[in-house]
Amino acid sequence: MTDDTKPEVFTSYAQNFEDVVLWRALKHISEGLYIDIGAQHPVLDSVSKAFYEHGWRGIHVEPVPHYAAMIREDRPGEQVLQVALSDQEGVMELYVIENSGLSTGVKAFADLHEAKHGFAHQVIQTPVLTMKTAFASLAGRDVHWLKIDVEGLEEQVLRGWDSKALRPWIIAIEATVPMSTELRYEGAERVLVNSGYEFAYFDGLNRFYVAAEHRELAAKLQVPPNVFDEAQLSGLSGTWCVGAVARVRAEMQDAVNQLSTLRDQAVAQVHHAEERALQAEAKAAQAEAKAALAEARVVQLNAQTAQSEARASQADVRMGRAEERAKHLEARVALAEERARLAERTLGRRLITAARDGRLLEGGKRRVKSALRLSATAVSRSPALGKAARSIIGLIPPLKRRLSAVLATESTTVATPGSDTQSPDTLITLRQLAQSQRGQEGP
Repeated sequence: MTDDTKPEVFTSYAQNFEDVVLWRALKHISEGLYIDIGAQHPVLDSVSKAFYEHGWRGIHVEPVPHYAAMIREDRPGEQVLQVALSDQEGVMELYVIENSGLSTGVKAFADLHEAKHGFAHQVIQTPVLTMKTAFASLAGRDVHWLKIDVEGLEEQVLRGWDSKALRPWIIAIEATVPMSTELRYEGAERVLVNSGYEFAYFDGLNRFYVAAEHRELAAKLQVPPNVFDEAQLSGLSGTWCVGAVARVRAEMQDAVNQLSTLRDQAVAQVHHAEERALQAEAKAAQAEAKAALAEARVVQLNAQTAQSEARASQADVRMGRAEERAKHLEARVALAEERARLAERTLGRRLITAARDGRLLEGGKRRVKSALRLSATAVSRSPALGKAARSIIGLIPPLKRRLSAVLATESTTVATPGSDTQSPDTLITLRQLAQSQRGQEGP
C-alpha cells in the first residue's frame, strides 16, 4: 500500500542508517517480510527493529546464545534460528566476543581483534546450516529484504543459497573487513550477480543489490539518508549518536543526581514534618489533658458553688429564723422589762403605802418574831444548835440587846390579860431562849 499524503516519522536503530534506506524503498509495503542474518542485538544497531515497529515480521539468524535469547524475548511472533550459516552443513567453531557484534567464524579475525584491540574471545561449537535448508519454508514467498553481516563469511553464506527458490527483493551485505574500511566483497558480489542481482548503493559499510525483477527499486536506494526521509535517530545506533548519547546520559545523570538530592530533601522535610506533627500531637494531647483537668475543676467548682449557694440559702433561712427569734426575744425582753418596771412601780407604791400606814414596820416585826420562833423551836430540839445559838448571840451585842427586849415584851404580853394568846410551842421556845440568855448572863 502507498500512502504519500501522510508522511510517517521513521525511527532508525541501525548503525549506518541501513534501515532508513531500505524503508525509503519499501515503505509502500504493508506487513512485509525480512531475513536478518547476523542479527545480534534486538535493538542496538538493529536493521529490523524499525520494521518490526511498523508491523513487519521476519526470521533472525543469530548463533550467539545470549543474543538469540534477547531477540526471542524482545520479538514475540518472530522466528529465531540459533545457528550459523555457510555453504556446508555441520558444526563449526564460533569465536564469541562478548558484548559486541564482532563474533565470527574466522579465527584470523578473532585473533586480530584480540591483538589489536584487546578483545578476548571464547570458542563455542555451533551447528551450521545452508540458506537453502534454513529458509526452505519461505520458498516461493516474497521476502522484501535480506541482510547478511557475518564478520567475513558473507561469501560462504551466499554459496549455500538457492537463489531460484528464495529471491529477496533487496539484499544488503557487509562489504568491508571487520572494523576497517578495507573493501572485501568481490566473491559475494559474483554470487549475487550470477543470481540475477544488480548493485544499487554503497553506504561505506554495506553494498545494496536489487533483484532484476525489482530493479525499479534501485532508484530509491541511490541517495544517502537525508532530511527528506522523515527519519529520526533512536539514540541507540552506532557511533553517530555517541556524543549525543553521552550528553543525554550526562544530562540524565545530572537529573538523577538532582532528583536524588530533591528526594533526600523531601525525605528530610517529611521527617521534619513528621517530627513537628508528633510534637504538635503531643502538645495537643497535653492541651486536651489540661482542658480535661480544667473542665473537671470547673465541674468541681460548680459543685462547690452549688453547695455554697445551698449553704448560703440555708444560712439565709437560719439567719431569717434567728432574726425572727431575736425579734421575738427582744419583744419578750421588752415585755419583761415593761413588766419589771410595772412591778417596781407597783412594789414601790406598795412599800410607800405600807410605810405610810405603818404596816411595813409591823410586818417586819412579825417576820422577825416568826424567825425567832423558828430558831427557838430548832434550838429546843437540838442542844448543839442551842449552844451554837448562844455563842452567836454572845458575839453580837446588838442582837443580844434586841433579843432581851423581845423576851421582856413577850413576858409582859404573856402576863397581860386580854393580850393575844400565844401558842404553847411559842411560849416554850421563848422561855428556852430566855433561859439560854440568862444562863449566859449569870456567869
